[in-house]
Amino acid sequence: MSGNSGQPSRICVLGGGGFLGSHLVEELIEKTAFEVEAVDTTFEKLAVSSKRLRVTQASIEDPGVIDSAVMANDILISTTALCNPALYNSQPIDVINANYTHLVPLVELCSKQSRWLIHYSTCEVYGKMSAADSAAMNEANSPMILGPVNKERWTYACAKQLLERLIWAYGKHAGLAFTIIRPFNVIGPRMDFIPGIDGEGVPRVLACFMKALLKREPLQLVEGGGNRRAFIYVKDFTQAVLEIIGNPGRCQGEILNIGNPANDVTISELAEKMVKVFQTRYKPQHEYRLQSVTAEEFYGPGYDDSEVRIPDIEKISKLLKWQPVTTLDQMLPTVIEDYFTRYASDISGWGGQ
Repeated sequence: MSGNSGQPSRICVLGGGGFLGSHLVEELIEKTAFEVEAVDTTFEKLAVSSKRLRVTQASIEDPGVIDSAVMANDILISTTALCNPALYNSQPIDVINANYTHLVPLVELCSKQSRWLIHYSTCEVYGKMSAADSAAMNEANSPMILGPVNKERWTYACAKQLLERLIWAYGKHAGLAFTIIRPFNVIGPRMDFIPGIDGEGVPRVLACFMKALLKREPLQLVEGGGNRRAFIYVKDFTQAVLEIIGNPGRCQGEILNIGNPANDVTISELAEKMVKVFQTRYKPQHEYRLQSVTAEEFYGPGYDDSEVRIPDIEKISKLLKWQPVTTLDQMLPTVIEDYFTRYASDISGWGGQ
């Protein structure tokens, strides 16, 4: 893909130092000819350097950052978010601002300057679904039902959904070239943090389970771990994004689920799989157990959840002939090895491993 000058197009990845953003930046450098700008506040997770890569250490809230990024690049890929469930009901104002307020200027400026905006939204916009809702979540037909206002867990989904509606409106009524991506439970190396080592609070489920495995603690299952999720490996997810970037004619003006419905498991089944892989690889003497806790005990008051979250990926599969290929059993050893490599030396009892 080339810009108007005939030279390789310029892409800016907002949030290029985060989990999803860093993997995308690396793939763009390795597999394309784009000039890439990565914007973020930290870049510890970004493991690539290139003459084609420019790193801008800044927050999108900083004056002039969005303006500079839009003016200097042809494609803007927005991966920034506060997407930790523990924050939704503990820091709801920050969550709403990060996922809506601070991104409104980006939408407006991309429309004004005729830039292609590729926005990472979330599968959480589909809202609260029960196990009785057997249909996979579909971009065109599934309802979006959020919990009541006092259940602040839905601040994230609501903010993300409102931004989607703003992007759609600018596309339909103001000529914005856009693609909205809805990731479904992406996992892989460099994901999240371990509380007490490089972060505080409650990370997402894989990091919570890895903390328990490394510290020989019970794996805590919120409300018994019966909720279902479909996990997709980060490399499969990022390959889908590269396919989108390479096919603007097919993908502009579209909303696309990216997930792997074949990796549909309960959270308790995920815990059991992780215990098995961890014990097989590291042979700890400790016998792990699973422990049920209430949502309020784990997340605090105001938490709520969707019982099932399975993607319908027929649309992206038809548009781009893309299919995810990595099974959960294939990806878990790599993810667990990454956590062990990053954190075992900081936890007592793992010397010499």
